Amino acid sequence: MKATTGLRRDTAVSDLPDVASLQQLAHYWTEAVALPAGPRLALARRYQDQYDRLDLEFPNLRAVHVWLVMQRQSRPAARLLIDYAIVLAPYLQHRGRAAELLRWCDDGLRACAYLQENPGVLLLLRYEAQFVLSQWEAAHASLVAALTAGASGDAPTYARAVLALGRLQLNRGEYEAALRNLAKAQALLTAVADIPGLSTVLAEKAAYHLNRRELDTALALYLEADQLDRQNGATAPSDRTLLMLGVVYRKKRDYPRATAYLQQAMSRGESQQYPALIATAAHHLAWVRLDQGDLQRARRLSGHALTLYRSTGDIRGTADTYEQLGLLTLAGGRVQQAWRYLDRAVVLRRQVGNKQGVASSLRRRAIAYVHTGHVLAAVYDLWESFGIYHQLQVLTPQQLGSILWEFFALTVPARRYRNLRWRRGV
Repeated sequence: MKATTGLRRDTAVSDLPDVASLQQLAHYWTEAVALPAGPRLALARRYQDQYDRLDLEFPNLRAVHVWLVMQRQSRPAARLLIDYAIVLAPYLQHRGRAAELLRWCDDGLRACAYLQENPGVLLLLRYEAQFVLSQWEAAHASLVAALTAGASGDAPTYARAVLALGRLQLNRGEYEAALRNLAKAQALLTAVADIPGLSTVLAEKAAYHLNRRELDTALALYLEADQLDRQNGATAPSDRTLLMLGVVYRKKRDYPRATAYLQQAMSRGESQQYPALIATAAHHLAWVRLDQGDLQRARRLSGHALTLYRSTGDIRGTADTYEQLGLLTLAGGRVQQAWRYLDRAVVLRRQVGNKQGVASSLRRRAIAYVHTGHVLAAVYDLWESFGIYHQLQVLTPQQLGSILWEFFALTVPARRYRNLRWRRGV
């Protein structure tokens, strides 16, 4: 489709005029952009799964966004804002453009208020964008608002909002509340025949059992979720399935299978230009290499993951990678640097409310404290870590044994690290 806004299809984002310039050209935009805004939405719908095509169109879409926002008293423009936000959301999420999605959602929500429409879908999308951007209080407020809006006659959105709440609680270690809401979401999603949502419920339950080192139960649930996806028309494992099967098989010490799944996920992420998938696959592949004692490749993969997590503003992923780099650096005998990485992981995980993550980083920081001679600090960290695990009710005998084995294995003299092949705890 030929662009009629005065922008070439290869226009760079940095070349776009600023808002002040666009306001000066308001008459031009009224005449030139009002016409293609609708057809361009149809184009976005047609290619909403072809992200390379949307990459080419992206500068024009941003320009149309600015123009639509300027039409404050136009009902057609308000309608278009809402539709654009919903259509472009998967693309923006895939490309790691959470801040861009947040702008579309904020403007779309104002349009909902103007048209007096239910804002539930946009509230849920705004929650997801704010969560990625680590705007925790705002994200929680958006999720509460989405639940309220969904309860007012939008059953599919309400079911998805309950699912989002359960996932949030699971990530924060609020397991009892999370399991209740996941069960509630399962019933609601069944009622509206939301198969992808039901698959996500199974995967989240699997994650709970994975945290408890109940690996066979977790594996069965991930495979059940994959089967449900295939019954819904999927011809290949989802990104989530590839990643999590890789994680489960790593914890079962089946490294060939783990590597195969994770490398497949990474290759898919690279072919689709999906930074979040690339980062997460690289992060978990680094754990596999660390378990195998290949510190050089593990360090390279971990550094790649950290760069991508930082570039997309993913604080949780950044914290996970700091902990990983802490163990890698500890394995190389650089104790002070390892402590700094692990301390950053503790701080960020407290910030995002990831209780199980905090417990994990604390017990590993305790190892670094032992090597620096701060035994009392090590005991304090280890005691706090066990307290959090006990509070979360995930301190199973397997978990306890794995933690203690790791602690004593990794407090051997640093010169032995390079020859040490350990199995990690959860």
